[in-house]
Amino acid sequence: MTGMTGLPAPAQRPTRPCPACGLRGMERGADRGAIAPRPVRCRDCDIVFVDPLPPAALDPRTYGDDYYEPWQSAREERARSALWRRRLRQVAYRADVGTLLDVGCGDGLFLAIARASGWSAEGIEFSPAGARRASERLGRPIALGDLARGNVLRGPFRVVTLWHVLEHLPDASAMIEAVRQRLEPGGLVVVAVPNLDNLFLRAAYRLVRLRPLPLFEQGAREPHLTHFDATTLRGLLERHRFERIEILPDRCALKPAKRFIDAAAALASRAGRRCFTDAIVAFGRTPR
Repeated sequence: MTGMTGLPAPAQRPTRPCPACGLRGMERGADRGAIAPRPVRCRDCDIVFVDPLPPAALDPRTYGDDYYEPWQSAREERARSALWRRRLRQVAYRADVGTLLDVGCGDGLFLAIARASGWSAEGIEFSPAGARRASERLGRPIALGDLARGNVLRGPFRVVTLWHVLEHLPDASAMIEAVRQRLEPGGLVVVAVPNLDNLFLRAAYRLVRLRPLPLFEQGAREPHLTHFDATTLRGLLERHRFERIEILPDRCALKPAKRFIDAAAALASRAGRRCFTDAIVAFGRTPR
């Protein structure tokens, strides 16, 4: 099968189940170490994921102090604060102020802005360095660990947010189920991820770098293990019984060149009724 990304059917079957639908394509007795990590497409739900899992992507030290350091300048903080305020307005438009859980809260800037706006906001972070920075910013402890694997922060919460977290996880489906279990009836989930359908950025990258935009590179600063477009993200949420799903562009670019490309992609998205921006955000509800 070759899709929009030009991915051919892999020479070997995947060594792990699809992280979205759970389809098992592994050959019995397959040698997991014999295949270098590469992106493959699930033949059932069409999602693209990296197989086998690269060990470094699962190590909390991948998101250590060096990862957070580029965010620390005053200029970067101002730009990120404006982004978080805009995102919080999107949430507040869809849910009354109340309890909020931010999964993968990073250095806690979104939590701080949410709390200053009246939300009772909690966070959990996989990275010890991120959790420490968030705790220092908020002046209170932040849960450290994996929401899908621990009996922590049970809620119920009115809103749970995952801002560019799902693409880094080995099991997206398990995380979405853990989120659903922590939401109150009619609660709101907010999931932002990079968009596999980002045709404008792909074209710009090919023009400048003279090669296709890679879906996975060993040693990348932010390894993405699962790749979504609007259709596959909607499908994941629907499989976990979320309703009234909206999928919109997530205009999160901070650098001028990317902001210009994303603005053009957003205009095309409105005209074509299809998200071409570099990232997308989904809003969904639990049944009442």
